[in-house]
Amino acid sequence: MAAIPVNILIDKGADYGVTFFITNKDGTPLNMSGYTGSAAMKQSYSATTSVPFTLEFVNRTAGEIALALTDVETSALDRRRYVYDIVLIDPNGHKTRVIMGNAEVSPGVS
Repeated sequence: MAAIPVNILIDKGADYGVTFFITNKDGTPLNMSGYTGSAAMKQSYSATTSVPFTLEFVNRTAGEIALALTDVETSALDRRRYVYDIVLIDPNGHKTRVIMGNAEVSPGVS
């Protein structure tokens, strides 16, 4: 399964959340029972530090996952474009990058 490119927009100083539905090649939901995973963003692919997202398996049998950052976490972000990805690990330890893209941090007024 190749990573699907999805760009996201994060509002600085606000809670952030997004939901994804992961599918098999034939379009059926990926059953993620027994899976673990991680998601993070960096200022560039070569950056040594990253900002982790909270990754939640919302509905494992329906292929539904969610990423989240708190308002405190988004407040600490610089206004810029980051790169991010989501990696899932199946029960056999096989890692797959399922989503990747740019994460744009937008400043707030309030």
